[in-house]
Amino acid sequence: MKLTVAEYLSRRGLPADWRYASPFGRLAAETYRARYHREPGRAFRLINGRFRRVMAYRPSEVHVMATAWDRYPRTNPAAVPAPRRPSPRRTLARIDRELSAYVSGDAMRWQPGPQQPARHP
Repeated sequence: MKLTVAEYLSRRGLPADWRYASPFGRLAAETYRARYHREPGRAFRLINGRFRRVMAYRPSEVHVMATAWDRYPRTNPAAVPAPRRPSPRRTLARIDRELSAYVSGDAMRWQPGPQQPARHP
C-alpha cells in the first residue's frame, strides 16, 4: 500500500487537510527526486469529491517524508525564527514626553532653537 502526504501527516498528528500540506508535499517530492533521480509514484485519492492523482510513496520510501518533515520550517521548530518582541506601546503620556524634548510650550509660538536648521536633501 502506498502512503500519501495526507496519510503521513495524519500519522504525525496533523489533520489531512492541513493548510501547509501542499508545500510540504512539494518538498517531499523534491527530496525524492534528489535522492532517486526520478519522479515519485502516484496514486488516486478522493479529494473534495473528486478522484485526483497525488504523489504516493512505498513503505520503503517513507524516509523521504521524514526528511522533508525535518527540513520543512512549519514542522521544524529550530527553523522557525523567534517571534519579534513587540515595540513599546505609545501611550499619550509617552508621546507628550517625546514631543516635549522638541517643542516647548505652545506650538503657535514656536521659536527656532540655537542649532542651525537642517538642510533639505
